[in-house]
Amino acid sequence: MLANRNHYWISPVLYLALCLAISGCQSIWQNEPDFGSSVTSSVQNQLVNPQAPLGNPKPTTGLDGPSAKATVDSYQRSFRTGTSPAGAVPGQTGVGQ
Repeated sequence: MLANRNHYWISPVLYLALCLAISGCQSIWQNEPDFGSSVTSSVQNQLVNPQAPLGNPKPTTGLDGPSAKATVDSYQRSFRTGTSPAGAVPGQTGVGQ
């Protein structure tokens, strides 16, 4: 019977410890009325001309199908062949030479 009594006080102690631990993580945060305006203004300042698409009389439409395919195939082949430019030694950057 004594062993059963010891475990009744563990539950309130653990509950109290858990409440204290959780209350330590709580924070009160109230945002400002202009929260996020600095990011928005920075993004707007980085735009050179936000109305650029409207004033372009001849927009670029891209390549025709065969030319685009040839370009992509050539790009992908450049990774498979593993050729380096003339005079280049793999593993050297040329710094300090």
